[in-house]
Amino acid sequence: MKFPLIHTGRRFYYFTFVVEGRVKVLSRLERGAKRPVLTDTGERVRAVWSALHGIDPHFTASDSVIMPDHAHFLLMVNSGSEFRFSPLVFAHWFMAATSDGGPYPPPPPVDWAAFYQRRGGVPPGCGGAAPVVCNPSPFSWSSDFWVEVSFDSRQLSAIRRYIRMNPARYFWKLEHPDMFVRRSRFRHPVLDPSLEWTACGDLTMLSSPFLFPVRLTMKKTLVELEGEIAAHIECAQRGGIPVCGFLSPGEREFERRLKALPLARWIKTVPYSLPARFDPSVEDSRYLSEHRELILSSFTEKEAPPFVIRRNLCLAMHERIATMLALASTSHNREKD
Repeated sequence: MKFPLIHTGRRFYYFTFVVEGRVKVLSRLERGAKRPVLTDTGERVRAVWSALHGIDPHFTASDSVIMPDHAHFLLMVNSGSEFRFSPLVFAHWFMAATSDGGPYPPPPPVDWAAFYQRRGGVPPGCGGAAPVVCNPSPFSWSSDFWVEVSFDSRQLSAIRRYIRMNPARYFWKLEHPDMFVRRSRFRHPVLDPSLEWTACGDLTMLSSPFLFPVRLTMKKTLVELEGEIAAHIECAQRGGIPVCGFLSPGEREFERRLKALPLARWIKTVPYSLPARFDPSVEDSRYLSEHRELILSSFTEKEAPPFVIRRNLCLAMHERIATMLALASTSHNREKD
């Protein structure tokens, strides 16, 4: 995401760091264990993270998980006129502090150039040719890292749930790798061949003769929609597979009841593109691993940026669902003949 280099005020920052080469040097995962079992290297990473508040009172080290080859951290920062915070400089400091062999220094100033002058070099792409000089270390972080800033309580809750459930997601992916493969530009008799379809999940649902659309308007209250929701739930109980965006309040209530049915399956259509490095949410991951969900998109990144919901794209999505189900009906009728 795009954000200013320097922030002031109280904010949360979500960092993801990946070990170079995806080498599993930080921890190991054991079934039934609440947390990953840390190696000595992982313990060092945890120690630096836990020490942040003592190093600088502007920092509050919140949720974290240290996986075998990557780590997620949620940091709260209180910054003002006397303390300006740069998430980019902090990320480079944290990677150096946790991978260097010697004692870690205090967090750097916000001045990017001054930080790297003290390190003995400059980062790639920031001018100059000298490499960053570090003490010998047992591992190194990849130069790529991710930073997200959250102000929305719902998004913050989702990030915390993602961190907490990361070990469980590891085993879901390990045991059902085919359900987490992002498939792009694939063809199927019920899908419009003029569109670039992308999906993640159980593709066999597309061949079901029991697909049915669910579209619950935002113009009606949940009380007014109760009859429609109940009818859709009854259809799902009989083996029908709903095709829905799960966007409106009525559709989200239908989704809540649908997921409570032990054998229900569904196709979740989204009005945006699925990025090349698509990583399903915790909730989606659970149902993908159980072969109960198919996430389907018909949009390219150029026409619909990932995860951006716009009204015109929602309308286009509904039209494409109608076309898909019409093709499905024609296909199954042809098979009967």
